[in-house]
Amino acid sequence: MIYPRLNRVRNGQRLSVELVNGLIKRTEYAADLLRQYKCVAGANISVAQRYDGTTISGGGRLRIVGQATVAGVNRGFVYNGSTFTDIFVPGSAQTVAHDIDGSNIVGYALIGGVFRGFLYNGSTFTDIFVPGSAGTVAYGIDGSNIVGSASISGVQRGFLYNGSTFTDIFVPGSAQTVAYDIDGSNIVGFASIGGVQRGLLYNGSTFTDIFVLGSAQTIAYGIDGSNIVGFASIGGVRRGFLYNGSTFTDIFVPGSAQTVAHGIDGSNIVGSALIGGVQRGFLYNGSTFTDIFVPGSAQTVAYRIG
Repeated sequence: MIYPRLNRVRNGQRLSVELVNGLIKRTEYAADLLRQYKCVAGANISVAQRYDGTTISGGGRLRIVGQATVAGVNRGFVYNGSTFTDIFVPGSAQTVAHDIDGSNIVGYALIGGVFRGFLYNGSTFTDIFVPGSAGTVAYGIDGSNIVGSASISGVQRGFLYNGSTFTDIFVPGSAQTVAYDIDGSNIVGFASIGGVQRGLLYNGSTFTDIFVLGSAQTIAYGIDGSNIVGFASIGGVRRGFLYNGSTFTDIFVPGSAQTVAHGIDGSNIVGSALIGGVQRGFLYNGSTFTDIFVPGSAQTVAYRIG
């Protein structure tokens, strides 16, 4: 529905109920358009006010990051729906792009036999490394906050990095804790407890267990709002899931030997599936799986979408 032009409101004019209701309706209409078009344009959205309604223009389609194995080397990529762009840290033996937020990408690279996290802004790689660790990997980003894990005294410990300070994230009593993704103040990942890997949700003060009943392990990989994605090992098979806080919904690519859901943005989910012995990335919109595969690669994994 396109709303007609509003007459200019004069200074000191008495606002009628009809005028206020009209303003509210236009605000709700614009908000709904933003919600819908975010699934098309991702973070690159501009809004222009028009007298005949609200116009949304997208600066680009949803972008997907991940890794592809090319000539035996893992290389990061960004995919915009038509083109794969290579992401590779100079001097590294391998590079993995793991998450994207706006123009910023995080991941990790193997340099001199050590895994080091990075932040990439489209032109410059910035090193992310927990002091005293044997290796650091960056998995998720939201605004200025980055999460991941670091190997400290032989133990994997999650961290939150705000650009200047590393904050330790560790489930009490666990053998290891990994932070995979962040959305606002909420972080997801997993902790090894009693020899079992269990998904977790952390809000900055409390850890909440996320575990698919009957599974041998559950990993929470990605979060967007109240929705979490990951995988659970059931009967020796990895099956992706979508969890809305109360219900687990199975995500499984038809014909695959296993499916893992890595990332979520709105109604779109990305991950990887083992098909014919080959890992292939996918995009799932709630009804259709779309194949994501870097030409010439031995395998492709889609980690995040934004």
